[in-house]
Amino acid sequence: MPGVEPIAQQQSLETLYSDHHTWLVRWLRKRMNCSHHAADLAHDTYLRLLTTGNTPPVTESRRYLTRIASGLMIDLYRRRRVESAYLDSIRYLPEPEIPDTETRQLIIETLIEIDVMLDKLPTNVRRALLMRQLDGYSYREIAEHMQVSVSSVEKYVAQGLAACYLAVNGTST
Repeated sequence: MPGVEPIAQQQSLETLYSDHHTWLVRWLRKRMNCSHHAADLAHDTYLRLLTTGNTPPVTESRRYLTRIASGLMIDLYRRRRVESAYLDSIRYLPEPEIPDTETRQLIIETLIEIDVMLDKLPTNVRRALLMRQLDGYSYREIAEHMQVSVSSVEKYVAQGLAACYLAVNGTST
């Protein structure tokens, strides 16, 4: 029966919450050194479970919860790092050039998406792409720096640009 399954999932989530919430908050607090952030991430962990509708088998509960919470913690630290770097970069702009709050948030979200995409690339691809696009190095300079052939650098940059294209068009690599 279609109506029975969501109730069973909800009961499972309620049981999961009542059995492991306190433990999860303590686990997060040890790693984050902040009870407020730990409580927020525990909440986000259960929210993720609620929105996906997936609950683990009883024997896998804590492992499943820690995997989700760890991913959320990584996302939080990534966001803080990117946001801090961006805010540092605009700190000394003249007042009229500082983007408004909404624009800053959109820029930060975009930078986080770029950071995630770059993080998925192989190390040589990421390094070559960044050296070419941000530092303006020639293919020969990159090849010398990375101690690879120019044709390898060309392939790395092409692979990185293809990943960027796919990311912009809503397809991940």
